[in-house]
Amino acid sequence: MMTEISQHETVLDSDQQQVGGLYAKALLAAAGDSVDHIVGEFEAVVKECLDTHPNLEQALSSPRITQEQKESMLDRIFNGRINGTLLNFIKILCRRGRIDSLRAIQVTSKLLREEQLGKTRVSVTSAQPLNDDQRHQIAERLRQAYGREAVLVESVDAGLMGGIVLKIGDQVLDGSASGKLDSLKSAVTDGVQRAIRDRYESLLSN
Repeated sequence: MMTEISQHETVLDSDQQQVGGLYAKALLAAAGDSVDHIVGEFEAVVKECLDTHPNLEQALSSPRITQEQKESMLDRIFNGRINGTLLNFIKILCRRGRIDSLRAIQVTSKLLREEQLGKTRVSVTSAQPLNDDQRHQIAERLRQAYGREAVLVESVDAGLMGGIVLKIGDQVLDGSASGKLDSLKSAVTDGVQRAIRDRYESLLSN
C-alpha cells in the first residue's frame, strides 16, 4: 500500500478556512474525472512555482499589473503544462483578487479530496526522521486499527528520546520514551497520593 506523506501541516485561520473551503469546493466540482490530477498539479504549482519564485505571486497580486497582463503571464508559464481547468481557475482567482488565498485554497482542496477518498490525516512526531519501512508499518497498523488509509504528516522532535507520537484529530497516542516516562511518573505520583489518602482514612477510622 502506498502511503501519502505531507512533511508540514499548514495551519489556516478562520478567514482562510472560509475562503479556502468555498473555492476549493468549486474547483473539485469543476475538475470532474480529472480531480486527482488537478489536485496534484495545484500542489505542484504552489510548491514548485510560487514558493520558489515569490516574484510571480507578487506580480499576480499587484494592482499595477492589468488582468490582461496577468492572464498573458499565466498562459506563457502554464499553458500546455497544467490542466486547462486549473489554469482557468487561477485566472479567476486573479480577477477576484484572491491570489493571496491561493495557498489556503490549495491546502483545503487537498484535505477535502482526502475526505472524499476516505483518508485520515495523522500527525507523526518522531525523535528521528522516519524511513520508508517505518512509514509503511505505521500506515498499515493505522489502516488495520481504523479501517482507513492514513496520510502521514511528519515532524521531528529530538526531545522524544526515541519512539513516536501519533495524533489523530484530538486523540494522542504517545509511544515515545519520554511519554512513557511521564506516564510512569504520573502512575507513581498517583500511587503515592492514594497510599497517603488510604493511610489518612485508616487513621480517622481508628
